[in-house]
Amino acid sequence: MSIFIKWFPPSWFQIKTRNKIVYIDPAYLRTYFTHYPKKIEFSKWPDPIDGLPEELEKADVILITHHHKDHCKSVTVNRLRYADTLVAAPKRCIKEIGKDIKVIEPGEEITFRDMKIKAVDAYNTEEGNSTKKIHHKGYFVGYLVTTESKTIYHAGDTDLIPEMSYFLLEGSLPWISKKLLRLQ
Repeated sequence: MSIFIKWFPPSWFQIKTRNKIVYIDPAYLRTYFTHYPKKIEFSKWPDPIDGLPEELEKADVILITHHHKDHCKSVTVNRLRYADTLVAAPKRCIKEIGKDIKVIEPGEEITFRDMKIKAVDAYNTEEGNSTKKIHHKGYFVGYLVTTESKTIYHAGDTDLIPEMSYFLLEGSLPWISKKLLRLQ
């Protein structure tokens, strides 16, 4: 079966396989969905704004790259998770989404059923194209998700970094964000 990947702004992805739903950085922020015709809002300010860009299935796996609000939002994560959903995130995300997560650091691997998930470095460099150097090495991650004999690379918030060349050497065919493609 094919793997389907869908993007929601600003940095949220849904990956559908034959038997799994994965979300990376699900964070509903009204600003990005103003003109979405299928959006669903469950609450509004002053309560925590809770919504979805459209009707979505609950997740088997939720991966968070870092603690910034456009990547990590508890109301969105909780809306998309089952009691047994694997939620993996760096330690700094505990403050936003609670302790019921698998804390992950760059270099760690998780196996979930027939899916292999590897956290990789994601950070800004002095030479990079980012305007603010706020993503520091060791605190943020990207992911290599291997399922159905395919590897998907989600870079997280990062510049082009030397570690990316190793993914190609390991045989991965990375999916690289538009931001990174513009740099080449």
